[in-house]
Amino acid sequence: MIELSALLERDAQIHGIVEEVMPMAIEFGHGPPIPKTVNVFLSFIASTEFIKNGIFDLVEAENIWATKILFRSLIEHFFRFQYIFFRACEEKGDGVAEDYLKFSSFKEGLLIGKSWKRVAKILGQDSPLTPYEALKDLIPDIGSYSRREIDKRASQFDFANVLEHICGKLRLPTENGSVPFPLTMIPEYSDLSSFVHGAPAAIQIMNSMQDEGKLAAELIHTAELAFQAAGSVKVFSLLVFFQHDKRFGPAYSKITKLVELNVSRCHSTL
Repeated sequence: MIELSALLERDAQIHGIVEEVMPMAIEFGHGPPIPKTVNVFLSFIASTEFIKNGIFDLVEAENIWATKILFRSLIEHFFRFQYIFFRACEEKGDGVAEDYLKFSSFKEGLLIGKSWKRVAKILGQDSPLTPYEALKDLIPDIGSYSRREIDKRASQFDFANVLEHICGKLRLPTENGSVPFPLTMIPEYSDLSSFVHGAPAAIQIMNSMQDEGKLAAELIHTAELAFQAAGSVKVFSLLVFFQHDKRFGPAYSKITKLVELNVSRCHSTL
């Protein structure tokens, strides 16, 4: 386990490299061959960076509860990115990114509409329109797909389906082999549920960390995992960019060394 100061120093180095390469990455996302994939990857780089920075701040404040809640969110972002990464490598095109942008947005809109319809009914202002019918007026493209098709195509990005796909692609460890980093995050995700939803298990976990040494160790452990998750999003994004533009090679190599990530486990998909 490393000190937080050392982790922050490496993270600052990665941030500097990303800042240097970002203008080229944005330009790369404006044209062929994979503009949608590039822009989805850039959005995940940004989101995981913001969440990771929030976790670092909470670790420094020794706010373990809020750290755990943010970390669960980071894991979800990390796995959805990994799913799109694997699919993009397999299909070598923008198809999965396009589905993600389109059908996830449609599904989110329908869920929000459903929530508002429920509130309107409580207030005695129920509308005869279904959320799907109402959304068609706001997003005409949604009318090209049935509600069932939207649910089906958006469901590929549901967390359970994402996990199933990723587990099928990673090399499972042998008896004495190391566990691929994404697989180590699955138990973490399950354990963190109680912190998000207010279950009693969270209190039990907190009580087990009353000792100051245990609390500090757990905070640093979470910070390390957050650093690894956010860093791997940058590494794998740059790896895909590099397949199409060799100018991304130096940034990819530098960040890979700083993250200390064994990307060879995923090379077989390229």
